[in-house]
Amino acid sequence: MEEGNLLKKMKVLYVEDEAITRKQVYRFLKKRLGKVITAENGQDGIEKFIEHNPDIIITDLVMPDISGIEMMKKLRKDGHKCPFIITSALSDTNTILETVDLKIEKYLIKPIDTKILIENLIQISTEILEDSKDSLVINSDNILTPEIKNEMELEIRNLYSKYLKKATGRGAKNIEVLIKGKTIEIFSKENLTTLESTLLSTGEYQKTVEVIRKTIYENTIHEVEYQIEELLSRKVVMKDIHISPIEKYERLILDII
Repeated sequence: MEEGNLLKKMKVLYVEDEAITRKQVYRFLKKRLGKVITAENGQDGIEKFIEHNPDIIITDLVMPDISGIEMMKKLRKDGHKCPFIITSALSDTNTILETVDLKIEKYLIKPIDTKILIENLIQISTEILEDSKDSLVINSDNILTPEIKNEMELEIRNLYSKYLKKATGRGAKNIEVLIKGKTIEIFSKENLTTLESTLLSTGEYQKTVEVIRKTIYENTIHEVEYQIEELLSRKVVMKDIHISPIEKYERLILDII
């Protein structure tokens, strides 16, 4: 695949607090990538990541509110494996070592050399594409093409939306589904009931809401597992549930066996 076409398939989140730099790099990337989302700081970056589920994150390190490293720690803690490219004026050894521990793909010193940035994006995009090729195989007789994959993700989104309304009495503002290899990730945003929202507004019942939600899913998720099994013709088992009432999102991981 040509490098230009490869990058046009990528969705990138760019996190930078300095407005002029953010606009300049955004304009550069927008011409070369499929989609570019910008964020002003680490907290904004977390929220944009949850909303858009990008393929790659480019982030500065030193930012107000939440730093780039704190943002990365949060996303890694929540189980997200999205590749990171760091852009920073810092070049001290301790900072670089800390980012290595977070499994950072690339570390670029500012001012950004756009040629090197594009080379890094192409390299990471190529690796993502190769991984996705491997992930498209359901079994030796059933190949999941990109087109069918998109259709299945949409179908899983629809059936999960119906399940959510049935199980909790409320749908979600946004649901995203991603099939990666033998894993299905389902993100849902802003799906709390009025009662749960009221409990959270007191500032005391976050854990209670988490426990309620987890109990509901653990006892009813078999409906979704069964429906996805029918769709994929493969066994599906829930692996993990991450619920964050304060940040208003949930993430379910299911394994394709």
